[in-house]
Amino acid sequence: MYLVIGMLILYLVLVVFVSIKLKNKAKTVEGFYLGKRNMPLPILMLTVAATWIGASSTLGKSGLAYRIGITAMVPTLATFVAFSVFSLFAGKIQRIGVKYHISSIPDLISHRFGKVPALLASIVIAWTLIGTTGTQMVASSQILKLIFEDFQISYETALIITAVVVIIYTSLSGFYGVAYSDAIQGILLLLVIGLLLPVLAVREVGGIHALIHSVPAGYFSLELDSSIISYGFVYLLYFLAGPPYWQRAFAASDSNSARKGSMGGNAIIILYSLSVTLIGICGYVLHPVFPEGVSDEMMIPIMTKAYFHPLLYAMTITSFMAIVMSTIDSYLLLAVQTVSTDIAKVVKPDISDQKQLRLSKYMVVILGLLALLFALKAGNILDSLVLSMSYFSACIAVPAMAALLSKKTTKTGMLCGMIGGFATAVIWKNFLGNPYGLNEAIAGSAVSLVALVAGSACSQKQMSDFLE
Repeated sequence: MYLVIGMLILYLVLVVFVSIKLKNKAKTVEGFYLGKRNMPLPILMLTVAATWIGASSTLGKSGLAYRIGITAMVPTLATFVAFSVFSLFAGKIQRIGVKYHISSIPDLISHRFGKVPALLASIVIAWTLIGTTGTQMVASSQILKLIFEDFQISYETALIITAVVVIIYTSLSGFYGVAYSDAIQGILLLLVIGLLLPVLAVREVGGIHALIHSVPAGYFSLELDSSIISYGFVYLLYFLAGPPYWQRAFAASDSNSARKGSMGGNAIIILYSLSVTLIGICGYVLHPVFPEGVSDEMMIPIMTKAYFHPLLYAMTITSFMAIVMSTIDSYLLLAVQTVSTDIAKVVKPDISDQKQLRLSKYMVVILGLLALLFALKAGNILDSLVLSMSYFSACIAVPAMAALLSKKTTKTGMLCGMIGGFATAVIWKNFLGNPYGLNEAIAGSAVSLVALVAGSACSQKQMSDFLE
């Protein structure tokens, strides 16, 4: 117990030290949110991967693999496809960002189509980011509860502890602190979860051959159903237009670094996800019965505590806390940027950099508390994350790609695409009950595409030469 607490304290001291050390470099809005657009390639690769490697991709995926086997990799395969496509135009995001001083998806939409579409996009993106931050807080609180179970700390208390620490940490650092902390935390997680645990878990069950013969038939074959397909489709849409990854492309030092950073991060993600899935399958053999009231999403820390050396358990818990808190500060920073710059610019176009920075400090606290409220209502980590991503995927994914790549898209088309996608997703989920078991993001994005094309075709006089 004291070994775990000691390592957690060392971790918190390290990230706070990094944050304080780099704080003085973020004295402008561009420095605070994009690190002055000079992030080196290795940092970009690690921060892309570390932002993706969070609660759902570790705790959620290991629990899913525990239940259904290798099929848990399907959402990650969708992520791989999305990032592979994203890497093709990440360089273009970087170039447009530098040329037009654009720093976000709403900022791009504002430059091309004006304030109204940008404001609508900002509201949806802010809601998505707050929801995603909340799901990461759920995972953090569950880990804290597990760590301090001997002291009988409640779920709610653990959640509040997590929120307070993250709010303080995020308010101290801008993108410099987030990116460099991601690099440190990503290396730690890859060494512990990506390498040590899968090797030791496979050895514990007697090797790969013994593992294959110890799990139910089908655990090592892909078995798709509507639920898994829906997860995969939401992941595909979200990571094609995910705000954290556009932010990292905007922050790259050049277009080549933006492209290679996405590709390198993608490779790390695949390797890590394979390791987590393998650990989850091993967990089925090593720990087939969970204590009453404990989710199988907590399989990795429970299994590590039961079967491996206390030092490895302490490293595992510290790694979980590191990457979860890193993901929280990344999404919280983006939510703050959306409110303090994208929305603030619509409300007050002449707001100064210094006022935006001061507003950002206040919004860290406000949005952090909103994320806390979301987390208090959340249950299953993976389902909660997909819920927060679904409306974004339905409403913003297609319009964001069109804003970047299509010269023929117009303001009318943009509004039709966003409103049509959002309305369809709401109706599909809340009134029709997701017919055929398909996620609302599938129906919403399809309608969004049709509405965007039709709306643009009917208003071609609105076309601009932005992408010329």
